[in-house]
Amino acid sequence: MRRAERRAACESHIGGRSEQQDRAVCLTSRDGSSHLLVVADGMGGHQGGELAARTVIDVAERMWHDLQGAPRQPAGFLEALCQQAHAEIRRRGQAQGLDPYSTLAALLVTPGRAWWVHVGDSRVYLFRDGRLVCRTEDHTLVQHLIRIGDLLESEVADHPERNKLLRGLGGDEPPRATHGRMGIAADTAFVLCTDGFWASVATDEMARLLQADDAAAGCAQWAALAAARGGAEGDNVTVAVLQPERATAGLRLRQLWPLFGALGVALVVALTQIFH
Repeated sequence: MRRAERRAACESHIGGRSEQQDRAVCLTSRDGSSHLLVVADGMGGHQGGELAARTVIDVAERMWHDLQGAPRQPAGFLEALCQQAHAEIRRRGQAQGLDPYSTLAALLVTPGRAWWVHVGDSRVYLFRDGRLVCRTEDHTLVQHLIRIGDLLESEVADHPERNKLLRGLGGDEPPRATHGRMGIAADTAFVLCTDGFWASVATDEMARLLQADDAAAGCAQWAALAAARGGAEGDNVTVAVLQPERATAGLRLRQLWPLFGALGVALVVALTQIFH
């Protein structure tokens, strides 16, 4: 397996619920240079939430596999993912007499650039050199209260209306997604997660997850820890990560350039002394 493929991993935990209504997927291009990470948190009662989240992942996998490499218009691809997932959730729900909804957080990374989109309260976190740079803002009532100054960020996890969404995929309203993009470097990394994860895992702990030697094992460990912190009544938990790039054989070549330069100077000096 390519080292680039091992940078991306995801994990879900049922938590204290009787049904798993979270889903995630990590997809990598054939050449290992591009990644698509998607996280979904379903809603809509028994079977409805599971159907909605599974549909988001089904659509993402189908769209990715239909590509020949990375999409030429990344933002357009992510918007199409939202629109197609929304339509498919509605179609499948109506066919089964259900009223399913889902959140979505999706990240598309190509060499040097990243694009993301989200609907609902599943989040995308961006880290550089282990430090949080930015995260998406939830489409929720409590996020609105934070924006107008009526609630503190530290009070969100325990707020009684934390789960009241203002936007989602499914239902009669067309999806309204929020997009973002940024140039990235080798030390850039991402965490995508549902509210069951971010409510129990602090951002400094996410940074530690991103440094795990094995991304998959790290996701499994922290998903289980988040579920344990949630307790017997805790939510489903899902996390996906794209770790920073790492050297595959010791130091990066560019880190060796000063050494090469010093050796070159020493060689010139030695030859000068020999032939002087």
